[in-house]
Amino acid sequence: MRILFVFLISFLTLNTSLFSQEDTDFKPGGNVIARSFFDFSQGFGHANKESGFDITRAFLGYNYRITPTLQARVIIDGASGRDSDGNLQVYIRNAYINWKDKGFDVHVGEIGLLQFSIQEDYWMHRYVLRSFQDLNSMAPSVDVGATAEYKFNDYISADLSLTNGEGYRNVVKNSSTRYAAGISLFPLRNTILRVYADIYNDGEDARDALPEGVTEVKYNDQKSLALFLGYQNEHISGGVEYNRVFNKGFIQDKDYYGYSAYATYQFAPKWRVYARYDIMDSKMPDEFLSPWNDKDGQLMIGGVEFQPIKQIKISPNFRNMNADRDKSEQYLFVNLEFNL
Repeated sequence: MRILFVFLISFLTLNTSLFSQEDTDFKPGGNVIARSFFDFSQGFGHANKESGFDITRAFLGYNYRITPTLQARVIIDGASGRDSDGNLQVYIRNAYINWKDKGFDVHVGEIGLLQFSIQEDYWMHRYVLRSFQDLNSMAPSVDVGATAEYKFNDYISADLSLTNGEGYRNVVKNSSTRYAAGISLFPLRNTILRVYADIYNDGEDARDALPEGVTEVKYNDQKSLALFLGYQNEHISGGVEYNRVFNKGFIQDKDYYGYSAYATYQFAPKWRVYARYDIMDSKMPDEFLSPWNDKDGQLMIGGVEFQPIKQIKISPNFRNMNADRDKSEQYLFVNLEFNL
């Protein structure tokens, strides 16, 4: 991995030097990045005591364009986690160099991953609810490593990733590495078909803890598979996805998987209506005494989005969470996004 970093950085440096000799009209410059998500929720039925305001994202960063093809970005997230007392914690969300030219798009550093970023674009309402894989902790959205995408033509593109695998909240050096590959096909206008897979090498220090009463299991590499079909034009956006993780936490036969379907329709210049349905299920090893995944079940959400100005989105929405091993819960949410 270190050799790959050295190669990519050397390549980007050479590219910058060559470009500066060819084009003297370009003026480097940057812009501030500020983005935050807020919400208010009220539960119903047995969850009617659960209510209040929350902040789930607070980005502040800077993007600097060195050349037309090379840029660097650093972003701090002040609401990406909480400590044992419930206090918000601050993390470095992004710190990377990006080179984009001649069909290539290369990122090196602490980068956004490609496992479900395209699905988020078609879902369109990340500030309301995370996409399926992110919501169910099937993969980190950000990690330390490198990604490289290449667009062959208007119908096909491919990408490769090499990352630590632990995500941006737990940046450590160990023997585990995640290798990933994806391919995106565009068979029809406004339509995408994407296949993604990865292998995460087994590492003893990164294994999931065993449940109480279980002392011995088999271990293996963790693997992921994601299939996505999406459609998007100026008024409609939607998709259907299937996601599965094999050997979660490197425990053999500890799998979980599920489907997500969603659609958004813009019925007026500042208004959209949307709906989404998720279903999650899991498989447990023979050594386990009881099901391990408390997120098994169904989720339904429907709402309306109002965007009075470019920088602000407001969305009242209703959610029904029907867990397999718990009581169903209903909530009314009002979500807000500010994006500078």
